[in-house]
Amino acid sequence: MKKIGVCMLALVIGLATVAVAGMEEKAADAPAWFDMQNCEFCKHLVTDEKLLENMTWEHHDISNGVLSITTVAPEFKESYKKAQAGMMAVAQSMESGEKTMADIKMCGHCQQYGMLMFGGAKFDYVQGKGADVVVITSADPEMVKKIKAFGERNRVEHAKWETMETPK
Repeated sequence: MKKIGVCMLALVIGLATVAVAGMEEKAADAPAWFDMQNCEFCKHLVTDEKLLENMTWEHHDISNGVLSITTVAPEFKESYKKAQAGMMAVAQSMESGEKTMADIKMCGHCQQYGMLMFGGAKFDYVQGKGADVVVITSADPEMVKKIKAFGERNRVEHAKWETMETPK
């Protein structure tokens, strides 16, 4: 279960990181891709109302998956760390058995991220001084398609943010 906590930490690192191919969303039932107000993970990113505008997210396809890079302006590192801690608390409630994935309200991104995580994708994390990096890969060609679909959906959704004042 320790893996859950480590992987859920990557949600904030790779937030910037799941329209899994073959998993069709039903418009009426599908949650927003990112839901900063209602997702129990993402809501921690808006505790400091200036944090999101001081972060960047990039998603790049690599041969066997996706590379996600998150940067945070130095003056917002403390807010970022608090957001990570909030997300970890949610992950720990799952790890301890206090809550299950079904008990936790998640946006589409976080749901799909979990599906990749538990579907066999490999996650490598690097927390650097200037950026946090998540590399999501697989040796299975079908999983690679799902990972790349996740990266593409993130690129599309982040591009939408650029035209909005506040992500929803």
